[in-house]
Amino acid sequence: MKTYQAGTLNYTARGLAFLFFWLLWGDFAFTFFESIFGRFLPFYLKDLNASNTLISVMTGSIAGAVNILFLPNFSRWSDQYRSRLGRRIPFLYVVAPVTALSLVGVGFAPEIAAWIHLHFLSRVAPSVAVGTIIIGLLCFLVVSYHFFNMMLVNLYNWLLRDVVPQETISRFLAWFRVVGALSSMVFLWYVFPHLMERRREVFIGVALFYLAAFLLMCFWVKEGEYPPPPAVDERPGMVEAFLLYFRDCMSVPIYRNFFIAYLLASIATNCAGPFGALFTRDTLHITMHDMGKLFTWGTAAGPIAFVIIGWFCDRFSPLRVTLVGFFGMAIGCVAGYFLVQGKTSYLVFSLVNALPSAAWGIGSFAATMKLFPSERFGQLSSGLNVFGCGALIVGNFLMGRFMDLVHSNYRMTYVWSAVLFTLAAYPMWLVIRDWKRYGGPDHYVAPLPPVV
Repeated sequence: MKTYQAGTLNYTARGLAFLFFWLLWGDFAFTFFESIFGRFLPFYLKDLNASNTLISVMTGSIAGAVNILFLPNFSRWSDQYRSRLGRRIPFLYVVAPVTALSLVGVGFAPEIAAWIHLHFLSRVAPSVAVGTIIIGLLCFLVVSYHFFNMMLVNLYNWLLRDVVPQETISRFLAWFRVVGALSSMVFLWYVFPHLMERRREVFIGVALFYLAAFLLMCFWVKEGEYPPPPAVDERPGMVEAFLLYFRDCMSVPIYRNFFIAYLLASIATNCAGPFGALFTRDTLHITMHDMGKLFTWGTAAGPIAFVIIGWFCDRFSPLRVTLVGFFGMAIGCVAGYFLVQGKTSYLVFSLVNALPSAAWGIGSFAATMKLFPSERFGQLSSGLNVFGCGALIVGNFLMGRFMDLVHSNYRMTYVWSAVLFTLAAYPMWLVIRDWKRYGGPDHYVAPLPPVV
């Protein structure tokens, strides 16, 4: 009987199916949970008359700052942590409930702000409007959410690397994306149209569902044994730890170029995302109800694209698939700028764009599993997030300023994305060149950064 191995873990086909089920169940719940935050905040801030720059900062830059400040040391801590439950799951048990609570706080910001205004500010500063309090409170709650969600997202990704056999990783990630798309479809079809009018019920319900589902996943998924962490003679100070962390992540050219390509593509999509949603509402004048249906049909193309792209990643390598995805996204964004004029053309664009979007999304994710050495995976994976988030801090601010300068012409988001995907192609080509030099598809040996 064929067995599959991930570190000290050995799976039969049945055991592997059991593992996939619980990991994908956790992904379904987590995607549902994250959807509510990303879909709610741009619309709510816009309705509070927030500027495009503030929308960009709150939906993206804050997350980037949190990752840069805390992820480097947290990734090292998790990589070197050892316990009976492993090095990832113990943290997930702690972080998941707090993340859910912070999301509920964001959903109840208007009620909390009204209570603060009634019982405190109405006496000492009656001229302060409730809307101002809501925005200030949202800033605090969004920082809290991003701090705990930063740990949650990265711990989950590191857990996948630790427990999923490498020979099945590309196909698993394809199903990972399929399940995520199905979760998004359920959210967009049934929940999104009621997001603003039934805000409190939606936030509480989604948080409770996510918490129960994710904790069940943590209970059933088991980590293996890990070798002892490397001995450290002296624990570096915070500044020195940051310098060593960034030196390690950037010292090997193949990883450095991959970081650059990834962050350019992330800026192309993530910074444009909130304004893409506003484009459908404020430029195309599509209602929330119709938007939910359009987004669902666009997302429905994802599962088919993910399965196709997963096969291509296994057959041709995720690195090559990622490069093709960059070119496809650039061409698609140029076409979208000229051709998307209403509901029908927006739907057609979403369906056609699903394939290159899946190519770069799955390809880059699978590439990290293939490129990075297991001994330093948490550090390099978090480094990818830290550098990407650093770029997002600047990118979101620039995107917001760009939207303000073009007087909220949200169609220009297509131009933004097309330029950045084109720029990302060159460093990705350099990654493929170095990947071949280190052994290519059959004999690749991941180079290790210098030992700290």
